[in-house]
Amino acid sequence: MRLYVQVNGERHRFAGNMATVFEQLLDVAGEQRSVRVLTMFYDSTKEKRRFKREWRAAGKDLLQTARNYLAWWRTVQARRQRPSAS
Repeated sequence: MRLYVQVNGERHRFAGNMATVFEQLLDVAGEQRSVRVLTMFYDSTKEKRRFKREWRAAGKDLLQTARNYLAWWRTVQARRQRPSAS
């Protein structure tokens, strides 16, 4: 995924998987409220669907979308780390 945003008038570019991009976005943006999406390129259709779902659920707030996605991502990673009960 490649994401181009404008934070307080400054343009930023992020690249990588969605989790990496959103972590970088939250680091740069902090608690700023003026974050605007300029362009976004997806690596897969599955990634695009996940982003659109989170985007609509967060009321088209990019920072909230990033927080929600990262919470989901960390839950999935934690489940993968647990040994199975079988």
